[in-house]
Amino acid sequence: MGDTDSFVEKLRRRRFLRLSGAAGAAGLAGCLNQDEVQGNDDGGDGGDGDDGGDGGDGDDGGDGGDGGDGGDGGSSEPIVVGADIPFSGDLSDFGGPMLNAMEMAVEDINAAGGPLGREFQVNDEDSGTDTTQGVNAANKLVNTDDVDALIGAVSSGVTISIAQSVTIPNDVIHLNSASSSPSISTLDDDDLVFRTRTNDRFVAKVMARIVENEGASSAAVVYVNNDFGKELANTFEDNFEGETTATVGFSSGQSSYDQVLSEAFSDDPEYIAFAGYPESGTTMLSQWNEGGYGGNWVLHTSMLSEDVISNVGADVLEGMYGVRTKPPTGDATDSFVSDYEEEYPDADVFSPYSWNSYDSLVSYALAVHAAGSTDSSAVKEQMRNVSNPPGDEVSYGAFEDGVTAIDDGTEIDYSGPSGTVDFDDNGDVASDMVIVEVVDGEFQDQEVIAADDLV
Repeated sequence: MGDTDSFVEKLRRRRFLRLSGAAGAAGLAGCLNQDEVQGNDDGGDGGDGDDGGDGGDGDDGGDGGDGGDGGDGGSSEPIVVGADIPFSGDLSDFGGPMLNAMEMAVEDINAAGGPLGREFQVNDEDSGTDTTQGVNAANKLVNTDDVDALIGAVSSGVTISIAQSVTIPNDVIHLNSASSSPSISTLDDDDLVFRTRTNDRFVAKVMARIVENEGASSAAVVYVNNDFGKELANTFEDNFEGETTATVGFSSGQSSYDQVLSEAFSDDPEYIAFAGYPESGTTMLSQWNEGGYGGNWVLHTSMLSEDVISNVGADVLEGMYGVRTKPPTGDATDSFVSDYEEEYPDADVFSPYSWNSYDSLVSYALAVHAAGSTDSSAVKEQMRNVSNPPGDEVSYGAFEDGVTAIDDGTEIDYSGPSGTVDFDDNGDVASDMVIVEVVDGEFQDQEVIAADDLV
């Protein structure tokens, strides 16, 4: 961590509030604990968000308005975000670490008194890495729990279905910290979808560059047969200067991928660019090793967890490359990881999904405070104002500073553990990418590719 006194003091104050329970830290009572992830759906009463009182003029929660335009600064109801994320299915590894990060965000937000002086809360449901289950969960969160915003899912296909059938039709802000399909950028979303995860055009371009830099002239693409996989496969093929010998789609959850592997290796490609998830990916890599197919692999971000190395075997993955977004190298990232490990010593922090989940909630909470309302039409107008330059920098653990600045009429620019949170016209962020390699059983950073080189 850095040695900036003001930042250290903020962290000390935040930890004191956690321990003492002062200044609203008790707001976590409404947020599910990790032990309650499965099976506990009530998560508090959810509140009614947009019609909870006379409101005010939006900026100070006073009594200057009648609440008819969605202003709810005078409400005492919790502000509730629904988390529609996977605790089962092919992406179940990610649900827990994401929820952990959200709980950290809730704790920090509530310790500072919450946006508009209201308790901030997360209600979670299991998206199951399944479109039907994810949409059903979103319908429950939006139409029964009456959440003010929704974050989720992880699978791009599930996210797109939730957006098109639930959040956009219901005019609900949709946050996303994990889905990476370029298709999300072009949704007809009325500016309701904001994601803190770089889209996969960047990842696919770097995957193609890795294969070329290794001197290979041929590669095949193996991809999960959904929006995420198809878009990555297309972008890789468009950017790879060598021969793409095959593009092979597959379905998750199969016990055997021998047919997929046989098709992918039919023309002896030197590399496989893999776009899939850990459950299927570990099975496929193990069967590739057992079958002696040869070649090498470049792995998508979703595969870069320590569980994949331990499940497949460090010796099998030795020398394989992968691509992920580059975390910022600063106090915010280091402090987030340190705090995460302190609060969840037995849980993985899965970057970028964990810290991007934190940043999604904090940027949303700041936008709510700036809007003086939880009404999505007002909040979406503030999402860029609180997160993009210009403005006074607001960093990790400094939600209170952001609220104070907003109340003083000062512009702010939020950046967190995931780095800058600068939303473009599509509600996307752009991040530098880092090439990683499995060396001695660990993913080690090798080279950084600037976002400007990939646009």
